[in-house]
Amino acid sequence: MYRYGDGTPFPFEENFIDIVRAAVDACAGMFTAAAQLEALRAKAREAKREADAEGAKLAALERSIEGAVALSSPSVAKDASLVQQTALRALEGARHAITLARGALDKRTAAASAEPRVDRAMQSAFACAATFFDTHQLPRTAWSWSWKVNVGGSAMAHASKFTVSFDLPDVPWNGPAKLASLVPGMVVRLPHRRLLGKPAPQKIHLDRGALLEVEREGDEITMVVREHASKKSAGWGIHLDSLTSTAATVTLLDEDGSLTGVEMVLGGDDGLALARLAAAVVDEMEPALARRRTRDVTIGKSALRGMVDPSEPAKALLDLLAPTIRTMCQKSRVPGEISLKRDVADGRREELFVSRQSLAAKYATLPPEYRQLFDAAGLGRDAASIDDEETQTDRRHPDHGGHRAVPPPPPPMRAAPNAKTLMAS
Repeated sequence: MYRYGDGTPFPFEENFIDIVRAAVDACAGMFTAAAQLEALRAKAREAKREADAEGAKLAALERSIEGAVALSSPSVAKDASLVQQTALRALEGARHAITLARGALDKRTAAASAEPRVDRAMQSAFACAATFFDTHQLPRTAWSWSWKVNVGGSAMAHASKFTVSFDLPDVPWNGPAKLASLVPGMVVRLPHRRLLGKPAPQKIHLDRGALLEVEREGDEITMVVREHASKKSAGWGIHLDSLTSTAATVTLLDEDGSLTGVEMVLGGDDGLALARLAAAVVDEMEPALARRRTRDVTIGKSALRGMVDPSEPAKALLDLLAPTIRTMCQKSRVPGEISLKRDVADGRREELFVSRQSLAAKYATLPPEYRQLFDAAGLGRDAASIDDEETQTDRRHPDHGGHRAVPPPPPPMRAAPNAKTLMAS
């Protein structure tokens, strides 16, 4: 169980200190992409202004030349003087040179003032977000995942505005998963076809069976198993409300996987056996989930890579975490730190912390408009925090973050003797 720095219960089960560190890194990276994009846009605007100024100078030069040559009355008439003919050739040559210069200027302007490629900036922002979501989850994340033979695994996480889909490249099975390797010796009464009459419950030894697919949505889990791993055979769709459920809903499937319409609820030892199978499948899938790879990130209804501003996903992430960060700052006993306590054993509690100074260093090089967003989220340092840090350096790990054991409370103070006692002594 986690607690705020003042000992009051923390509302989430995740190590929020690690989440904050990783989120600051991700947001700083996305804001960096936004700043670089804006710098390219500013450069393009400056190039456009310079090109416009250069074009104006060419126009002024053309007018100056025309004005100077006009004094010689350029002409191609038969009776034109040599000076007039020379003036005309000079004017035409100047106009030709200026036309060529304008063409070169237009090409240079088009290249320099072109709108920067937003997709590259958004790809950088996506990479920062993926690094975060590959290894961390937001508070109150709802997970779903699935695996299917010959298809592979995938997962999805929902938290507030964020929906993240993942590929699971390291699933534990490349083909049908043998049930004997999951729960050896499992025997369950399952609905089964008979030569005559309707399907009826029958004891099935599942050691030769195989898992074909599994899907987990929150606590609920659904599996499809087949009676024989190496050949076509009847199968069952198995649904449990949770891993601790004592009952399972089982649907009989034909050899081609189609529904037969036969469904029954199994309880008792049969329900517990199927729950053990589900728990074993979940255990096998856990390492694959830990090695997930982000495929897409959606914020609201917008795909991150389809956005046009790399700062938007960072702002959304900070907005989501900011209320908790600010509360942690208020409840931390050491100014200038964000801390959590964790109960580790009876009578023992561990404290996790990170200095706000070390977090601020991660985004110190960003433009002011982005640094202000981190500060508003509660990560910035005020004067009191800085002063206190100078007197508390002996309590911190050298990297300004880590954990420390919470010392036991001091022994109770004895009451001072009163005046009568002193006189008597």
